[in-house]
This record gives sequence, C-alpha cells and structure tokens, in this order.
Amino acid sequence: MLKQPGNQSPLANNPEVAMELISALFYGPKRSSRIVHQVMAATEVSEPTVYATLHELVACNLIEKEERSRRKVIYSLTEEGRKILEKEHFVAIDRMLSGIKNPSRRREILVELLLQDLISDLPADLRNSVRKDLLRSTAAGEVDDLRKRLVRIASALFV
Repeated sequence: MLKQPGNQSPLANNPEVAMELISALFYGPKRSSRIVHQVMAATEVSEPTVYATLHELVACNLIEKEERSRRKVIYSLTEEGRKILEKEHFVAIDRMLSGIKNPSRRREILVELLLQDLISDLPADLRNSVRKDLLRSTAAGEVDDLRKRLVRIASALFV
C-alpha cells in the first residue's frame, strides 16, 4: 500500500471513511458532491473529514481527481485503489466464511459470490431478474459438475 508523508497509511486516520470512499468508486467515477454525501451518510462523519480523507487518498494515488470545471470534479479509483478494495473484500469474505462450519454451506456461499461477480460483467440486458435466475441456476449446475469432475480426476491421479 502506498504511504503518506511520514510513512503513515492513508487508511490509518479514518479507515472507515477511506474504505467507504474507495468502495463508492468501485463501479465507476463519481462527482465529488455525490461521493461526499454518500460517504457522510454511511459513516456519519463531517464533510471536512470526508474531503480531508479524499485528498489523502488522491495524494497517495489510490483515487484520481479530474477537474472538468470548478463545480464539476470527478473522482475515480486508480488501479492501486482497486487492489486495496479487492484485498479488503477477500479478507471480509474469509472472515465471514471462517465462522461457517458446514462445508457445503461455505461452498454454496462461494459459488454465489463467484456467480454474482460473473453476472455483473454481463451486458445490462442479460442481467434482468429472470435471466439472472436462469443463469445462476445453470452456472450452479456447471460448478457442481466441475466439482464432481475434479473429485474423479483427483481420485484417478492420487489413488
């Protein structure tokens, strides 16, 4: 992770605000006013706190700032910011799954997370609820078939 002057992480002062800012930009660039109000509502911190954290993240190259005019400032996630968000996402999933003792339930959750990620990459016209449910059930069957094939292959190779 990139560091601020003095070797302090930009996530150290206000980690919740920093992660809200980074995650708010995951799906694309946003205007400053929109992102600030969104983060203020989610974290219940003041506007100056959100802007200070936003400027720290820009200084550390986790977020990019594009000034189109004095009133239209657009922020977007850098590749470094995306890496941090993905890392935090996986840590959160790991924490959640570590509390689930049933292996089939853990597998079910992982498959659902994978399917959500894959479906989110599809064109919008393929993501309506009916098509999404059909894709989900078809893909879940494919994943189950893959699991069975892997068991057969492992049994053949290592037994």
